[in-house]
Amino acid sequence: MSMYRNITLCFFIIIASFFSFAQNEKTIAFQINSEQGQFIPHKPALNYLIQGKSIGLAFSIEKRKKDSISYGLTASILNSGNPEVIGLVYGLNGFTSFPLTKKENGMRLKIGIGLGYVEKIFDANTNNRNIVIGSHINTKIVFRAEKEFTLSENNHFNLGVGVCHFSNGAYQTPNLGINFLLFNMGYSYIKTTSLKKEKKPFNTNYALDRKWLYAVIFSGGIRENPSPLREKYPIINLCNRVNYVQSAKNNFTGGIDFTYNPGILHRTHIPLDVSPLQSGIFIGNERNFDRLTFAVDMGVYLFNQNMKSLIYHRFGIHYQLINKIHILLQLKSHWAAAEAFEFGIKYRIK
Repeated sequence: MSMYRNITLCFFIIIASFFSFAQNEKTIAFQINSEQGQFIPHKPALNYLIQGKSIGLAFSIEKRKKDSISYGLTASILNSGNPEVIGLVYGLNGFTSFPLTKKENGMRLKIGIGLGYVEKIFDANTNNRNIVIGSHINTKIVFRAEKEFTLSENNHFNLGVGVCHFSNGAYQTPNLGINFLLFNMGYSYIKTTSLKKEKKPFNTNYALDRKWLYAVIFSGGIRENPSPLREKYPIINLCNRVNYVQSAKNNFTGGIDFTYNPGILHRTHIPLDVSPLQSGIFIGNERNFDRLTFAVDMGVYLFNQNMKSLIYHRFGIHYQLINKIHILLQLKSHWAAAEAFEFGIKYRIK
């Protein structure tokens, strides 16, 4: 259950951060969206899971800032399109939305992370056709492009298209993950409110007078191997990270990873005499939104005797506790195959 606690902790950090922005906000938007699309299989062998259209509803509250960056919460319910094998899928996630163009009311990109609940999961006796997800509780990740059209001063119509992903990060097999391609159409009511005395802002610009920042990340997680015994193994990672500060909101990153992953010794395609150690180099990008940072990395293994995987990826969210310390939750994967969720701490050296 530790993976669930880690996901829940990070999710409520997002919620806490969202409400911490309230004293600086002038505009609140309430939104209802209808969603329609379908389950997207990872490979043709999973096409049998597509039984119908995926239809749902999403309700959001969003706090918008003067610089057009906005933050919010979304609650959703979605009919997977396969009521017998997957059933209903519920979601609750925090999100940030930022413009893709400089035009007012232009296209925006919404990135969200939170919790998902899948009604029907794999069971060897009662639901062995569901080979994509093995746990009710999962992480929900959303990427969506959207555009808002003004109907009147307070009323708006919006359209969007994106991908919604549910995964438990290989904590409990099977974990191929569930992906939905969804088209959104909805209505927004936007209300402008007067501000009370503003709270002194948190020092999120610490050390931004420098072009180069150095940090160390120590993180760990648990992975379950897809074997008959379904054993769980720890994964421990030490990451040395260098940031090139392009602006207060955007950093380019690079570094080197050192990983201890004993689970690879017990996979069917791996010889028993391989090393549990892995190392790799990576490049990536970080987007900063006050205390929150969204990070995406792409790496190449320098040492990995599990030759099935050469390239790895990480998608993470970092939360700044104090000037030099962040806590974080990140998903490591090999393309569409999740390796593990990692919960950890980042210390900025200078």
